[in-house]
Amino acid sequence: MIQHGTAPFLECSSRGDRRFSAFAARIKGCGNRSIEEIYQAAKVFADGSTGLSWREAKGKRAVNADEVRALYSVLWDEYVAENPNLLTVLTEATGLQDLFGQAGHACQATELWRIRCVALGVAP
Repeated sequence: MIQHGTAPFLECSSRGDRRFSAFAARIKGCGNRSIEEIYQAAKVFADGSTGLSWREAKGKRAVNADEVRALYSVLWDEYVAENPNLLTVLTEATGLQDLFGQAGHACQATELWRIRCVALGVAP
């Protein structure tokens, strides 16, 4: 589990506020695909394979890990920009968490906390 801020924590996963789940958050400008679909499909693996479904790619280490991590950040920025009403939810939250988040992996709670902090003009 990954947590940022203080309790009470807004759960940013399919077990909480689904608007902040990478599986439910869809980018209109990317064909209405989910952040998870786009992120997983962007991974490139040692055998050269890419464009895999989220089920095929999830949990596998990509050779372009830094690039897809940067993409993950951009996708969350785009999603919040397309849904500006969600910024109010984020800035009013005292803490964000992802029950499924793991250290060293891309995490929606971490990205959303970054977006929240930028909006409030505070350090993450």
